[in-house]
Amino acid sequence: MQGMKTLFVLIATNFLSAMGITIVVPFIGNVQAIFGVNPAYGIWIITLFMLSYCMGMALIGRLSDAVGRRPVYITSMGIFAIGLLLSALAPSFEWVLAGRFLQGIGASGSLPIAQTIAYERFGARKGLVMGGINAAFGIGVVTAINLGGGIYAALGWRAVFFATFGLSLIGFVVSFLLPETLRVRRRMSLDVGGIVSFGAATAAFMLLFKGLAEEPFGSWAVLPYFIAFVVAVIVFLVIERRVEEPGIDLRLFKNRVFGLVILTSVLGGIGMFIFQTFLPSFAQVLLGYTVTQAAYSIDVMAALMILSAGLTGAASDRFGPERALVFSLVSTAVAFYLITAVPNPTLAYYLASAVAGMGLGSLMTPINVIGMREGGPGREGVSSGIVSLARTTGGIIGPTIAGFILARTDFSSLFALTNILNAYTHIYRFGFWALLVGSGAAITLTILKNKAQGADVQ
Repeated sequence: MQGMKTLFVLIATNFLSAMGITIVVPFIGNVQAIFGVNPAYGIWIITLFMLSYCMGMALIGRLSDAVGRRPVYITSMGIFAIGLLLSALAPSFEWVLAGRFLQGIGASGSLPIAQTIAYERFGARKGLVMGGINAAFGIGVVTAINLGGGIYAALGWRAVFFATFGLSLIGFVVSFLLPETLRVRRRMSLDVGGIVSFGAATAAFMLLFKGLAEEPFGSWAVLPYFIAFVVAVIVFLVIERRVEEPGIDLRLFKNRVFGLVILTSVLGGIGMFIFQTFLPSFAQVLLGYTVTQAAYSIDVMAALMILSAGLTGAASDRFGPERALVFSLVSTAVAFYLITAVPNPTLAYYLASAVAGMGLGSLMTPINVIGMREGGPGREGVSSGIVSLARTTGGIIGPTIAGFILARTDFSSLFALTNILNAYTHIYRFGFWALLVGSGAAITLTILKNKAQGADVQ
């Protein structure tokens, strides 16, 4: 009975928090009409969220190892709700972004801690349970895009945030039912310097590509951000090597398998967030859909994503997470190829969406299982946080580069539609190559696992 209650809380809260992440996707392409800002800035509704999401993950795993899973989880859900309310009441686009920043901090505690609790609480069934949580997360992501499109068309953008705020309050209340699963608490260490320098490096990376969209590399609109990025990365590495309890423990990367898991997580995150974020706007350009029609058009991907997430959990338990990860990344790479290679636009869109659903739905469970296994006992929270952080970093890199490609597109000429379609082609080709490299890393993980098992038998 206790296990069922835990499962219900984890599924319900992750469904609700996932909705807050993507409910804004349907109106990203309309920020100029809504807020009077450059269309290229629309992606900042996602990327600024992902920035704070990353910074939160650098803290959440270690914090939950020190004070417990339950209090951190509850606090995260509360911060998430406050951020949604701030965006709903925002007097300008800048305040919407401030709310999204808070939402990212709050959301950073839901999925990683849920995966950690499932890993600790459900033993041999952990893969199945983690798959169920990921399926709920996927349902929330897609439900939000559908719901956001309808609410936006009927009631406007503020109603989108108000509706999600109401749902987030339910998630906050439900989270109090969560039991504590942490058995041994570690010493508190927040590593503020590491978190701040990591956030600074991420912000500088985003601003660097924003500048490159308008000016050449050597200009004063770009060069300071490049210098800031390099300096922040160096400071981050120095701090993490010196502190006793780093937020991102670089010592874990001495494990070759863990390093490969992080690489696949980053590349998988690039693919996940590019495909999900740009699919509705691509439908508007490619197929001439309205905002609402584009939001509903992703339901093919959604259905297969949800099904795949549930099945992959069981497959990870039975056949091993490495094989499940190979399936995920190879399938997603194929989807990126199909969406630009198939001549018929409608067939290309829906076929690629279906294949992407199978690949993306099966991504998170095997990565988290391998990461927590390789991180070792007593470090599950930290390991899960780093793996989720890596995926989220990919979620910043992918949309940032995609936004850069769109910002370099000429929207004013007679060939504007052709230019936009070419830009999307470049975006999806970038995703294809990222996933192809990720597939190679996942295959390497499988080979290493088979060799290790063979050595154990001998």
